Amino acid sequence: MNFSKQLTSLILGFYREDPEQYRAISTLQHCQLSRRWGTLRINCTDARTAEDLIRGIEFIREPVAKLRLARRLKILVNGAYSRVFPINAPGYGIDYPSAQQGRTGFFF
Repeated sequence: MNFSKQLTSLILGFYREDPEQYRAISTLQHCQLSRRWGTLRINCTDARTAEDLIRGIEFIREPVAKLRLARRLKILVNGAYSRVFPINAPGYGIDYPSAQQGRTGFFF
């Protein structure tokens, strides 16, 4: 099994008990997945597949955030840039607390 198929089965396996959500992102099986520098790249073969995934992007974000696979999703059509979506997970990505928020105020 190659790396792309493993990522696909990880994400789809997250919804194996909820058929509606699984169906919303089942077109992910027709795409090539790869990870690099905190980005999960989803390369689709056609624009229709990419549009279907964009409509169900929330169902892709959740397992990616919980499994800490990436900080952002990039959807491509035949290698050409389409859209980028941030992963909003506590402690990972945009919601990560800054050093300023962690101060206790004891010395300041």
